[in-house]
Amino acid sequence: MTLLRLIFLTALLLPASAKALSVDVNFNQAANSVNAEIDLSSTVSLDFSVGFEKAVGLTPQNFSIDAELVSLTDPRVVNRLPTSLLTSLPAAFPVLISVEPDPTKGFAFSGAATIELYTKSLHYTQGTPLRLFHAHGDETFQDITLMTGSGSYRVRGSTGQFSDFLILVDLRDNLDVISDKVSQLENFTNAVRQQLSFDAETQLVDLVQELSSALDQGQHPQAMTALNELIHVLESDNGTLYPDVWRSSDDVINVRGRLLSLTQTLRYSLRIN
Repeated sequence: MTLLRLIFLTALLLPASAKALSVDVNFNQAANSVNAEIDLSSTVSLDFSVGFEKAVGLTPQNFSIDAELVSLTDPRVVNRLPTSLLTSLPAAFPVLISVEPDPTKGFAFSGAATIELYTKSLHYTQGTPLRLFHAHGDETFQDITLMTGSGSYRVRGSTGQFSDFLILVDLRDNLDVISDKVSQLENFTNAVRQQLSFDAETQLVDLVQELSSALDQGQHPQAMTALNELIHVLESDNGTLYPDVWRSSDDVINVRGRLLSLTQTLRYSLRIN
């Protein structure tokens, strides 16, 4: 068999990226939520929902969801993985979901948005490596998982911003995942601390340092205590101490929403360790 023919046959066997499908979205303004039932092929379907603490301009004109089947080697995914050796798209569910509110319209939300995905195309098993990942713009995909469960596979996460979501098989050691999530939390804290009041900055920095120090010393119960205290502080705030608005123009940082997403997914990883 010639090399050219081998390359041609291999290309035929690889799943090709399909055109993104703009899906029908059901809006529930009273509940600040949206839901979409998405069928991408005879074997790939899912329910995808987003819930908000508060939202403004949550209408079909302002808010859209796209979904598509992508190649397992699609550079839009592969080049943005935490590691191409240990994280990958599941062959049974190579789905990329994009949430793109119109930047010229008035959509905005406060706090953390809750993301839920349910599919029969995947099956939950105890200790499953399937996780929900998110990336903003062209950034690297990050694990935002808060919960996984059966039915056939259900996953929940949270985010303080949009755009791309997918399920990945994550074979990294959980201690490495925890270390990565702590680094993300520390980096984001350092990036936004100057935007905060003295009291808010001190509270945030002290709790993050306490959490990080406890983990460095292998003291997971103490780390969990500091983490739960930080999450309580963030959940109790209404945007007074920590700015908590994201808008489609993407010109402000949703500090509270981002911190909640980072801390909640870290708590998930600590709980399953």
